[in-house]
Amino acid sequence: MGIGRALSHGAAQRGCNVVLLARGKEALEATAAEIAEEHGVETRTLSADLADPEIGSIVADAVHDLDVGLFVYNAAVAPAGPFVDADLEFQILSVKVNCLTPTILSHHFGKKFLARGRGGLGMVSSNAATQGAVNFSTYNAGKAYEWILAESLWAEWKDKGVDVTNVFVGATWSANFASFQETLDPTLCEKGDTDDPLDRARYRLMHPNPPEQVANALYDQLATGPVCYADPDDEFVSRKCFALSRPEAVDVWTGLQQTSLRIPEKQAR
Repeated sequence: MGIGRALSHGAAQRGCNVVLLARGKEALEATAAEIAEEHGVETRTLSADLADPEIGSIVADAVHDLDVGLFVYNAAVAPAGPFVDADLEFQILSVKVNCLTPTILSHHFGKKFLARGRGGLGMVSSNAATQGAVNFSTYNAGKAYEWILAESLWAEWKDKGVDVTNVFVGATWSANFASFQETLDPTLCEKGDTDDPLDRARYRLMHPNPPEQVANALYDQLATGPVCYADPDDEFVSRKCFALSRPEAVDVWTGLQQTSLRIPEKQAR
């Protein structure tokens, strides 16, 4: 769905055969068939849960006969609500999917890329990774982990033929995001032409990117360095916040989260 579907189409458009991984087998196979027909590439599907403790072996077995040249990790579990109120098991699931699994799979594919002296790794993170905020503590922390992991791998692999980048993603349309959007106070989201990072970020909440923009940003900038952005406004907000003190940056993103009048019923998991 969403960004994952766009990433799969985007890779196929660039001539790559595609392995798609998700939990929903029926939707997964339908998307794979669509990609094969539209782009004329080979596809393979793997229905699996990224939180499965055996995910490393599951993925390795599924692609053991393939020469995988590009690995993109795009997943999110986002418990919403104050830290001590949000379900602990849900938060542990978030840590597994946002931290443990990208470590396992990056290690698996990274060894293969380094052995052959070429390859690419894309990590789909979030602007939320760049500071703390209320109500999404585990999600922000997990996306920060992905960001720093990608930067570290870039530093280790950049002279060994392997490209790595972390794409910071701001507001992007999806079914989950639409549910979150319904909780927003629209009167706070009207100032898009401003240098104030909070106003600019709030405006983006009501003007999300299509998922295809994220895919294009990642693929077009894969070889340009350790991080890239899905949208110029997202880069503007992040750079403004990086220039602030940490308390000020956290206050900006706390204000952004407080644009929501209630916790959304539908959450990424």
